[in-house]
Amino acid sequence: MNRFALLAAVLVSFAGHARAAGPVAMAPAPGTPADAVARAALAQDLAEAARSREKPLLLLGLAQLGRPNDRAALFVQLQSARECGSAGCGTSVLVWSPQGWRRVLDGAIGRVSVGSTRHNGYADLSAGTEQYRWTGQSYQNARPVPNPRVAR
Repeated sequence: MNRFALLAAVLVSFAGHARAAGPVAMAPAPGTPADAVARAALAQDLAEAARSREKPLLLLGLAQLGRPNDRAALFVQLQSARECGSAGCGTSVLVWSPQGWRRVLDGAIGRVSVGSTRHNGYADLSAGTEQYRWTGQSYQNARPVPNPRVAR
């Protein structure tokens, strides 16, 4: 199946499930085209889990991040002892580009929500206490990392 046929199948399999704002619903979808896209995008992570003798549960979600006519983004979460900690499991976000699906956020911990505010044309995201903004190429944490040399 070529990329475009696979993409069409992914969008059909998730028709009606994309949310404009609010928490991204995540669910297993084994054997679906969306599952195939997610597994291909996270192949290295899955291979590392297999080397550790783990078989993570793969959860998928879909949300509209860009303009209404843009393709929905695919949210992917691997759940296993290795992939999750006390704060939750990491979620990756994949968006479609002319070159194919690409990861634009990796390791967002906690339940991911799509915000009502936007930066550079894409909706802001939040996960746990973190806020993410679109830079035009990827999502970056909107909270600056404290400089340890600055006296408090």
